[in-house]
Amino acid sequence: MGVVPSADSAPLYLAMAKGYFEREGLTVKATMITGGAAAIPQLKSAALDLTQADYVTALLVQQHDEDVKVIADLYQAAPGAFGLMVEADSRIGTVAGLKGKSIAVNNLFGIGMLASEATLKGAGLTKKDVKFIEVPFPEMERRLAAGVVDAAWLPEPWGTSGLRSGSLRRLADPMTGNLADLPVGGWVAAGEWRAANPATLAAFQRGIAAGQRAAGDRAEVEAVLPTYLKIDADSAAQTRLGVYPPVMATGKVMDARRLQRVADLMRDYGYLKDPLDVKNVVAG
Repeated sequence: MGVVPSADSAPLYLAMAKGYFEREGLTVKATMITGGAAAIPQLKSAALDLTQADYVTALLVQQHDEDVKVIADLYQAAPGAFGLMVEADSRIGTVAGLKGKSIAVNNLFGIGMLASEATLKGAGLTKKDVKFIEVPFPEMERRLAAGVVDAAWLPEPWGTSGLRSGSLRRLADPMTGNLADLPVGGWVAAGEWRAANPATLAAFQRGIAAGQRAAGDRAEVEAVLPTYLKIDADSAAQTRLGVYPPVMATGKVMDARRLQRVADLMRDYGYLKDPLDVKNVVAG
């Protein structure tokens, strides 16, 4: 499994800790990745069987590789669960002050970059007014302190950790306005693997569904975060969580209408050349 080190992936670790995958006859190994853009090539080479991916990346790949499909939902934005952050003593006081500056995102042309662009638009700026730089989430705070980047798009718990230590300041909450409650990411698999492993795929979907249900209890998420993100219990308790959507009553992976919001935003910001109907992006 390719896994992004953030609060988004808590359901996977809950499913592992509670034996939900073992109950399904699966042995799951988590491999840390910077994001879906870096991991999807590993799906194609069979270095990974499945990977976490933000939905912007998962939909963007459809322009040249329709073989990669969403096989389970994972995370949805909520107020405070993501932040456009700067150093606490930065002279940048508003989003408009980012003109001519650099912004760290985990992967270019992913959800972080799209959300940042939407935030810039509200201040009268475009992506041409800034420079986006790829930086892994665990490295962003250090890069900000070193002056390598001027701002960073951070998920939890990295944002709360920086705020609690006094090293970071939230410039804006990017997941507001037309990005409020936006589906953020899920699990994806390549067609060749899906075709060769239908029973394993179904077992994973059952196991991760149980993990999603467990993540509906905040106390469970707080308990598991320190086990894979190396934060203390106090930081976990202060973390601003998004939503872990449960499996739909129909048994479908996710409601395609929710994911269509992401595709439409990507079209608006030029990530997609043509309109994309996401119904064929979801497998199972």
